[in-house]
Amino acid sequence: MTAKGFDQAFQAVQKLATDFQAASNHYLSPAYSEAQARKDFIDKFFIALGWDVNNEHHPNPFEQEVKVERAVSVGLAQRHADYAFHVAPRFHEPRFIVEAKKPFGELATADNYFQTIRYGWNLQRIPLAGLTDFEQFHLLDCRYTPNIDTAIDRCQEKWSLQDYLDRDKFARLYWLISREAVANGSLEKFAETLPRPRGKGAQRVLVGGAYQRIDESFLEKLDEYRDTLARGFKNRNPDLDSETLTEATQRTLDRLVFMRFLEDKVIEPSPFVAKFGEGGTAWHGFVAASRRLDGIYNGIVFKRHDILDAPDFRVDDEAFGDICGDLSHKNSPYDFNAIPIHILGSIYERFLGNVIVATDKRVRVEQKPEVRKAGGVYYTPDYIVRYIVENTVGNLIDGKTPDQIAEMRFGDIACGSGSFLLGIYDVLLQYHAKYYNDHPRKARKGDCVTKDGVLHLSLEKKREILLNNIYGVDKDAQAVEVTQLSLYLKLLEEETIASARGYQLKMHAAILPPLHKNIVCGNSLIGRDILNGQLFCEEQERTLNPMNFEDAFLQIMKAGGFDAILGNPPYGIVFDKQVKEYLECHFPTFVRNNDIYVAFCERALALLHSNGLFGYIIPNTFLLGPYFDDLKRHILQRASVRRIVDFGINQVFPKPNVFTALLFLERRTGASTRPEPKAQIGKMADIESFPLATHFVGLDRAALESLRWTPSSPLVARLLQCRPQLAQIAEVKDVGLNYWTEGRGKTRGGSIADRVLYDGKREDPRDRPYLKGRDVDRYLISFGRHWLRHDYQKRLNLRVDTFRFSPDFLERAKIVYRQTADRIIASLDSKKLLTDKTLHVIVLKSDWSTSMDLRYMLALLNSRLMTYLYKALSQEEGRTFAQVKVFRVKQLPIRLLELSDPRDKSCHERIVRLVDQMQDAKKKLAAARSDKDKNYYETKCAALDREIDAMVYELYSMTEEEIRIVETSER
Repeated sequence: MTAKGFDQAFQAVQKLATDFQAASNHYLSPAYSEAQARKDFIDKFFIALGWDVNNEHHPNPFEQEVKVERAVSVGLAQRHADYAFHVAPRFHEPRFIVEAKKPFGELATADNYFQTIRYGWNLQRIPLAGLTDFEQFHLLDCRYTPNIDTAIDRCQEKWSLQDYLDRDKFARLYWLISREAVANGSLEKFAETLPRPRGKGAQRVLVGGAYQRIDESFLEKLDEYRDTLARGFKNRNPDLDSETLTEATQRTLDRLVFMRFLEDKVIEPSPFVAKFGEGGTAWHGFVAASRRLDGIYNGIVFKRHDILDAPDFRVDDEAFGDICGDLSHKNSPYDFNAIPIHILGSIYERFLGNVIVATDKRVRVEQKPEVRKAGGVYYTPDYIVRYIVENTVGNLIDGKTPDQIAEMRFGDIACGSGSFLLGIYDVLLQYHAKYYNDHPRKARKGDCVTKDGVLHLSLEKKREILLNNIYGVDKDAQAVEVTQLSLYLKLLEEETIASARGYQLKMHAAILPPLHKNIVCGNSLIGRDILNGQLFCEEQERTLNPMNFEDAFLQIMKAGGFDAILGNPPYGIVFDKQVKEYLECHFPTFVRNNDIYVAFCERALALLHSNGLFGYIIPNTFLLGPYFDDLKRHILQRASVRRIVDFGINQVFPKPNVFTALLFLERRTGASTRPEPKAQIGKMADIESFPLATHFVGLDRAALESLRWTPSSPLVARLLQCRPQLAQIAEVKDVGLNYWTEGRGKTRGGSIADRVLYDGKREDPRDRPYLKGRDVDRYLISFGRHWLRHDYQKRLNLRVDTFRFSPDFLERAKIVYRQTADRIIASLDSKKLLTDKTLHVIVLKSDWSTSMDLRYMLALLNSRLMTYLYKALSQEEGRTFAQVKVFRVKQLPIRLLELSDPRDKSCHERIVRLVDQMQDAKKKLAAARSDKDKNYYETKCAALDREIDAMVYELYSMTEEEIRIVETSER
């Protein structure tokens, strides 16, 4: 199939090249246009390479493999690259772009290269772009910040007409840019072979340019602009406080970004930012443009601002003019028509993590306190946003008519810069467009416009969808402004001068709808009742920003609530005492030092009407820790768990040790006649394959109610059904010497450890040995290294009843296992030694101490099967400083044997004998000095392990396939 595809492509392109050569004088003349060249040769060239250029197989305008820009450029601006190539199912994200030119003239010019590179770089995920006039094809590196001075150096490969006729040279082109090749990652693989800068200096300059992603580059620029503007505003308007200065600077930058967006989208007829300062000051030109645009567009961005738009507001006009010049279409590498709006959102999300702090003499930019505590701002990746939106909003609207959807309300109650609201809006726009193309007679007058024979949503309809369906809340006023800005940009994304002005003339209204009732500034967790009987100064009240949903969204709450709430709520511990007490009082699931995301989960669930859907990305601690059992019980009382995707130790966000999961719920109120489907629980082994390789296991309600939400396979689910759990027959505790005097801190004469604990040779025969974690291995204990002074109570002036745990608990035969590990590493302590906090202890309950041998339990815990099961449950493997969790060990199923049954008794005795042999072999291995002895005992231990594992498999009725799964997992 592959060879045939190449052969057919080679023959087709050979014919095109021969035809071109036969009439080259005509095709290379000035009169031969780019449009004609595309029709005669370039379109056919890509069709030969396997691309559906004419969309014969992809008629849906939102699911087209090749998007072709046929419009003529306006001035210096062009709306899109000429060809954008996509691979199903990710039609929203081009994999490759190509800019076309007519054959007359030189192709390899700085202007041509710069334009092409600029398109590719602004799309962010495109490492390489093509430039062609058919006679030549140039492959350009788009990883570097576009620079007109260095653009000519960015060509990586070239092909000419003669190369199309050479089988080997054409093969090089085919295996890079054909549909078959691109779908298999050819361009990304090729980009990985290209040189990358090394070191700090290389980040700045390498072959004349910077290697930097669009989001990183533009964020740096925004930070630079903010600093310049803030200093200039404060120097000339010294009365501005921190909050006002932050708002004024943010609004100025938002206006400039929106202006450049209007220019690059060619919604405004000609560029104007570059002209600020002609015939006056740059600032006066900016303010005049703002007032003009406010009359046309409306919206929060251009709304008259009492400070910025005041005649007496003063600025450093030279510095402001430099910013405008740097950002203008003539000089800027940023193409606001090409930058995906969700990328702008990711930039703003990080930008909003800082605020301006002004004093009488200076201005500085610093992180917000909550951002500093959280370790930074982490924007939700677009692939996560899309997955959550598709599995909530996408499911709800599937099969519904536009009239039905118009009654639905979707929200994000911690919306930040609006990434999830943008995702919702995008899905709604695509659904409506497809619906009307599938049912053209259902479109009302004004709902659609026809372009190239395809129905597209009108600006009026897109406004209607935005106002009807999209709702958000955030405590931060700047975030609310950016969310509105992002939604406005999305609304205008595909508009033109004609469509925008046409709407304005038809409706006699501003183009942008007011969103202040849709996107609200307030605290989603704290209502105004916090002010009752509490003494807050005005600044504290403003910081809290309390809000009642019944006030902000009266009609929605009267109707029963939202149809879906989704998003990425804040994470972190609440330190403010009053806020913490309020949350503990109002949110039953928020207990002790719970993470704030717990309260957001409870609030979101309460705001849904019956059968409403919930979709969050949150830390996976709710799956792992017993502190979150109240949350899980609360969920099961009010909702059905539809799906959980646990990313384990795969990091969605760049912050170290923030491990997340996706949680999807359906709100239930009252008795339901519908059978409740099993919850789909999936764990990702490799985030790169998400979501295609997610393997789901179905758990029924009974399993969920036992709070076991984390089985990663049917085998794990089955094993967890076995009874009893270890906690039913044994006590599992994290006790140890270090806990006896917990919280005592320093004492006179040295630390507690210095006074009562020591290592090395025993100084007094009455001193008692104790164990640390490093003394314990599988089936082996090494002691005699650590000592507790016999008179420790006298030295510390402590009574036994002041201890947190009595030493008597440790002075028993027991199993000990390491605390620091990603699996159970256990041994038998028959000498009844003391332990420190780096060891956990398992002691049989009195009812079981005479009917079960600890050696039998030790064999189970050290077996490959229990290692597999514990690792699947704990998800600690690979984590830095992994810890064995007591509550997970307690969940392990223990296969009981009835010793009155001869068969069970024989099995029990055999396992005990094997453990005795293993302990003896481990001791001899530890004492061995020669390689011969080490090899002998290593082989013996391995053989004994295999015997024990085989018996454990039999005890748990393992099938051959189940054994294979366990055996292929790493011990």
